[in-house]
Amino acid sequence: MTQQRTTTEGRLPDIRRVTVEHHAGDVLGIGTGAPRISWTYDEDVPLPDGAEAVIRATRAMPGEKPVVEETRVPAGDNILHAWPFTEAKTHEQVTVTVIPMSDDADETGPGTAAGDAVGTGASVRFEPGILHHWQWRGAMVGPAWPEPWTDGRHAPLIRGDARIERKPVAARMYVSAYGLFEPWVNGERVGDDVLAPGWVDYDDRLPYLTYDVTPYLRQGDNTFGFKLADGWYRGRYGYAGGVVDYYGDRLGVYAQIDVMYADGSLQQIVSNAYDGTWKARKGPIVRSGLYEGERFDARLDDPHWCDPSHPVDDTWSRVTELPLDQLKLTALEQNPIRLVGRHRPVDIRKRDDGTFIVDFGVNCSQRIRLSIPQAEPGTVITIRHAEVLDEHGGLALRPLRREDIQTDEYVSAGPAAQWEPTFTMHGFRYAAISGWPADELSPDDLTACAYTTDMERRGWFSCSDEDLDRLHDNIVRSMRSNFLSFPMDCPQRDERLGWTGDIAMFSPTALRLAAAGDFLSDWLGNLDGEIARYGTVPPFIPFITIPDWRKVDAIAIWGDSAVLVPWAVYQEEGDALRLARHYPAARAWMDDVASRLDPDGVWRREPDQVCGQFGDWLDPTAPPDHPEQAMTEKPLVATAFAMHSAELVARMAGILGHDDDAATYASLADRIRAGFAEAFTRADGAMTSDTECAYTLAIVFGLRRDDPAWTSQAGERLARLVEQGGHHVGTGFAGTPYLLRALAQSGHRDTAFRVLTCRTCPSWLYQVTMGATTTWERWDSIRPDGSINPGGMTSFNHYWLGVVAEWMHDELGGLKPLEPGWDAFAVDPHPGGGVTEAHVAHEGPRGRIDLRWRLREGRLHVSFNVPTGSKALVNAGGRNDWVGPGRYDITV
Repeated sequence: MTQQRTTTEGRLPDIRRVTVEHHAGDVLGIGTGAPRISWTYDEDVPLPDGAEAVIRATRAMPGEKPVVEETRVPAGDNILHAWPFTEAKTHEQVTVTVIPMSDDADETGPGTAAGDAVGTGASVRFEPGILHHWQWRGAMVGPAWPEPWTDGRHAPLIRGDARIERKPVAARMYVSAYGLFEPWVNGERVGDDVLAPGWVDYDDRLPYLTYDVTPYLRQGDNTFGFKLADGWYRGRYGYAGGVVDYYGDRLGVYAQIDVMYADGSLQQIVSNAYDGTWKARKGPIVRSGLYEGERFDARLDDPHWCDPSHPVDDTWSRVTELPLDQLKLTALEQNPIRLVGRHRPVDIRKRDDGTFIVDFGVNCSQRIRLSIPQAEPGTVITIRHAEVLDEHGGLALRPLRREDIQTDEYVSAGPAAQWEPTFTMHGFRYAAISGWPADELSPDDLTACAYTTDMERRGWFSCSDEDLDRLHDNIVRSMRSNFLSFPMDCPQRDERLGWTGDIAMFSPTALRLAAAGDFLSDWLGNLDGEIARYGTVPPFIPFITIPDWRKVDAIAIWGDSAVLVPWAVYQEEGDALRLARHYPAARAWMDDVASRLDPDGVWRREPDQVCGQFGDWLDPTAPPDHPEQAMTEKPLVATAFAMHSAELVARMAGILGHDDDAATYASLADRIRAGFAEAFTRADGAMTSDTECAYTLAIVFGLRRDDPAWTSQAGERLARLVEQGGHHVGTGFAGTPYLLRALAQSGHRDTAFRVLTCRTCPSWLYQVTMGATTTWERWDSIRPDGSINPGGMTSFNHYWLGVVAEWMHDELGGLKPLEPGWDAFAVDPHPGGGVTEAHVAHEGPRGRIDLRWRLREGRLHVSFNVPTGSKALVNAGGRNDWVGPGRYDITV
C-alpha cells in the first residue's frame, strides 16, 4: 500500500468549505439564530496534536457597523459545532469564517499568526428568519368573492401597494399561503422556487419562505403581487376520485415586508384587510390543479397587474381576512422546489389529425415551456402528457387512471408569447400537442423543464457496464422526480401520495445519492404530527381521508418508517439532535406495535383496512390487481420488521442517553426474535414460507443470530431459490432492499452479482434493456412483448426499486459507512458480474471520499482517499487494515 501526502507536516490544511446546520451554502431565513457550524479541510491529512481553528462571526444589523466575534476551538471539532456566540437576531446578517491555526500562531491579534502559521479560511453567510411569533404583524388575506364548492376555480391575484420614502439598505419579504403562491415585486418575479410552500399538514404548521427583495424596491410607490392557486391546500388530489378542500376552501397569502434603512429604522408593510391597500382580482389562470393541469387564458392577462405606475381599477376588490394561527408559521426546513434541468425534443411526429406527438427523451417531473407563434385570438393549444406510448403510437393514458389529468391549455390572445404553466407538475416523457397555430412544430418551439426539491448531489457511481450506469442514472432521476416537497410514490397518475413504505425502504439510498436530510426531516415533521393525532403511523403522509382510506391502522414496514427513516438520516449525518427530535415518534410506533403482538411476540393481528397487512408488496408473483398477494406470509414479514425496529429504537435510546428505554426495547427485540424462530422455522431448519423474502429478512435482520449453523443453512437455501428462479428477483417491498445483501452476507456474492446483472424479467436491468429512463413501480410495467402491464397500479416512475443503488455503492463500488456521519468507512470493493472497473464517490460530512478500482491482468488496483477527521478499514484483497487521513494506492 502506498500513501500520498501533499501537506507540510505540522501545518493545518486550508479550509475547503463552511456550512451552518445542514445547508449547502449561504442561506437566508433559517429558523434559528444559533446554527451549528461545520467545516471540511481541503487536504486529506491528520490534524496535528493541539491544532486549533478560529471561528469568526462578522455580524451586523442592517445600517449598523459590523461587529466581529471570534473564538478558538479544537480543529477536529468541525462537525456540527455548537454556536459559540450570542444568538443572532432576525434581520441580522452574519458571516461565519473558519480559519486554520497551528501551535505557533501569534496571540497579538484576531486571526493573525507568525509566518505561515495561519492557513486559508472559508466563509458562509446566513440570516435568521422570523424567530418569535410576536414578530408577525400581518394577516392572511384572500379574495372576498363567492366561489364554487368544488375544484376548477379561477386562480386569484393579490396585490398590495405601499410607499417607500427612502432607499433601503436591506429588505426582506416573508411569505406563506393557504394554497400555492408565486411572489412578484414591481412587475418582476422574485425567487426561483415553484409550488411554494409545498405540502405539509396545514393543521399543524405553515411554512414560510424568506426573500431578499432589496434589489426590487424603489423609492416611492411599490407594488407587491402574489399569484395564488389551489395546490394541496384545497385542490383535488388522491386516487379513486380524490378529495377537494381538504384543509380549507379559501385561498390566502400572508406577506410581511421588512424594509430597513441606514439609520437603523424599520418600515413594515404587511398584508391586511383593513386599510384598503391590498386587493384581489381573478387572473389569467382560469383553472389550476396539481393533477389536472392548468388552463391559461392570455386574453385575461394584464402585464401591469403588479406595476405601481398602473393603479388598480374597478376589476380589483378588497381582500378579506382569513383565520390564521401565527404559532403555526415556521421557516421552511427543506430547500424549495427548483428547476434542475431542461430537455429538448428528440423526436416530433405529426399525426393525421394534426396532433403532434413529442418525445423529450426522458421521463421525469417536468413542465413544457412553449414559444407560441401569433395566432387567432381564442385559439386553444392543448398539451396532454404521458410516460409511454400505446401500441398505436399515441399517449398511453390508461395508467393515469383518470384520463382527464395532466392536461394543460393555453388560450391565445393573438400575439406571439412565451408560456409555461405555473401551479402544476406532470410526470411524462411524451406529450401530445393539438391546436398548434402553425403547420409544423419545431424543436425550438418547446422545452421540457424538470423540477425537484433542490438537494445537493452527494453520491456518484459509474463502472465498466453501461447498463449498470444507466440503471444508476435512472434511479437518480426517479428520486428527483418523486422528491417534490414530500416523497411521493409517483409523479403522474391520480395518486402522488407520500406512501410511508416507499420512503422507509429507500431513505438510505436517497441519503447516499443526495443531501436529503433536511427533506426527510421536514417530512418526518409531518409524521410526528400524524402519529400524535392517530396514535399510529398512517400509510401515507401527509394523511388525507380518501375513499379507500377513512381510518388509520398500523401496517408493518409502512409504519416502520417512523424508525427506519430517522435512523437512516442519523447514519448519514451523525446528528444526534435531529435524531432526538424524531425519537418520540419512533418510540410511539414501537409501543403501538408492542401492543399488537401476541404473547409469543409474533405480529399476527391484521390491521383494519382493505388489504390487511401489505406484506411483501408487489412480489413478482402477485396478480396485477392484487399486489398484496405475495408468497411470503404476512405475519412473518410484520414480525421480522417489528424485531428490526425494536432493535433500532433500543440503539437510538442508547445514543440519546435513555438507558431505561434502551433496555426495554432491547428486551422487546429479544422476545420478538424468539417468537419469530418458534413460529416461522421448522424442525428441519426450513422456514414456513420457503421464499427469497423470508430467508433474506432472517439473515439480514439477524433473526436467528443465536444459531450460526441455521444462518448458514438459510443462506444456502436462499441462494438455491435464487438459482432455481433463474437469478431473477423474487421479492417485493419487504425483501428487495435486502436481497443482494443477504446473498453476499451469507457467502453467495457471485449469486448476488448474477441477480444484479440479470437482463430478463423480473430484474433491474430488464427495465434498462426495455428503454426505461426511470425505475418502474413493477418489475414488468412493460412486458417482454412490449405491452403495458394491465394492472391498475402501473407507474413508470417509482423510486422504490432504486434501493439497489445502495448495494452498488457498498459492494460493487466498495465504499460503505461503518459509523454515523462517515467517521469511519470501509474500502472493500468486490469485482463481479463482469465489471472490470468502477468509480464511487461520496460527499460525507467530513469531506469527499473518492474510490476507484480496476482489474488488470488478474490484479486489483484500488485508489482512494480518507478525509481529515475520519478513518477507513481497508479490506481490499483480503486486507484488514485501519488507515487514517491520506491518499492511498493499493495493488493486490
